[in-house]
Formats: sequence, structure tokens, C-alpha cells
Amino acid sequence: MDELTIKGITPINPAMGSVVPGGPAGAAGPGFGELLKGAIEAVNHMQHESGKLEDAVAKGENMNIHQAIIAGEKAGLSFRLMMQVRNKLLDAYREVMRIQV
Repeated sequence: MDELTIKGITPINPAMGSVVPGGPAGAAGPGFGELLKGAIEAVNHMQHESGKLEDAVAKGENMNIHQAIIAGEKAGLSFRLMMQVRNKLLDAYREVMRIQV
């Protein structure tokens, strides 16, 4: 099962005290949409793997029940985290829409 890795924060330029656009040496990284899409796909993958393991346990196949339980908990936790991130993004969007120009 693939593990979801979290990438670090963009480096800070100590001389200017601000975030360096694009990371070191101006290298272009993946956009926010691509990062969000990748995270959603990882959560989806965990949900599918958890379902497969639960089905295998229900069918009585030779497998470790602990792995199925742990996979289910990981999938549930990652889904709850994704929903909290979604809620924060929607709150931020609504706040930006309330700004008067």
C-alpha cells in the first residue's frame, strides 16, 4: 500500500525574509491544483485498498485481520483530514468573496 507523503513548505529566503517563488533556484513545482488532485487520489486509493482488505477478511481468505483494521483506520483518518481541508478552503473562499473592492 502506498503511503501518502507530505511535501515540505517552500523555502524561505533568509536575506529577504520572504517565501522564494518556485522554491530553490526558481524551479517550478507542481501547482496547488495538482497537489490537491494528488492528495485526493491518494485518499481514494487508500479507501479502495481498505475496501479490498475488508472484503478479503469477510470472505475468510488467509490474511492478517490487523492489516485490514489498520488500513481502514488510515483510510478513515485520511478522509476526515481531506474533509477538514475542504472545509477550510471553502471558508477561505467565502471570506475572500466577502471582501469589498
